[in-house]
Amino acid sequence: MPRKIDEKKTRKALRRLERAKRAAEQAGTPDASLSEWEGEFLGSLEERLETYGSAFNDPGKGDTEEALSARQALKLREIEKKAAGKARKPMSQGKGFKRKTPGPAPRSRDIHEDVEPAPPAAPRLVDTPSDASAEPAPRPAGGFTPRVIEGGKPRL
Repeated sequence: MPRKIDEKKTRKALRRLERAKRAAEQAGTPDASLSEWEGEFLGSLEERLETYGSAFNDPGKGDTEEALSARQALKLREIEKKAAGKARKPMSQGKGFKRKTPGPAPRSRDIHEDVEPAPPAAPRLVDTPSDASAEPAPRPAGGFTPRVIEGGKPRL
């Protein structure tokens, strides 16, 4: 089922296309002149608007009652700005996500500020046993002894 597009919106889009073309031609500066792609884009939009009343078919790309999709309207707006001499400037490279101003000071104190650094430890000399048959050090007596704490969960 074809979409119903209001003829007023189609005419309005066609007028915007014509104004953008005319403004680019009258500007006379090389920056404001349309590139080959932009001229082809405007021509294809005009052709589709005159033929179908709308320049797009996929309802996911814009409002179904509009003559231009969201992206087409955005590109047309960029072309209009370029023709007016207010072209979008490309982003400069290399800044990334750095802060523009230095950040605020931390609101808490440094937990290491009052600790004095420990003096460097003296190198340890390893004593080698004179006898190869020396026994290893004995284990501590007792070891681990688990304890039962009273008052836990009652057994059923």
